[in-house]
Amino acid sequence: MIYQNSRYYTQLIDYIAFSSEGDNYPIVFYQFDTVGVSTWYEHIYSEGERLDAISYKYFFRSDFWWLIAEYNPEISDFTNIAPGTVIRIPRV
Repeated sequence: MIYQNSRYYTQLIDYIAFSSEGDNYPIVFYQFDTVGVSTWYEHIYSEGERLDAISYKYFFRSDFWWLIAEYNPEISDFTNIAPGTVIRIPRV
């Protein structure tokens, strides 16, 4: 089940997986109007910055931090980013 307040609520659900405990995990596929066209800003990370603050700087919304995280899959720990790391900020 995808809750109404989830960012995935309006997305296409392709598959639902179930754990051995019976929990379900929807696999969601995004539908983009311009598939293959993607542009971004490059932000150079400074020590002490947080993703929510960076999100607010670019989107005027701190709760869009997850969008930055999804655009930078090579960063595995967003609480421990090396200063000077280039972070892609999607143009939305």
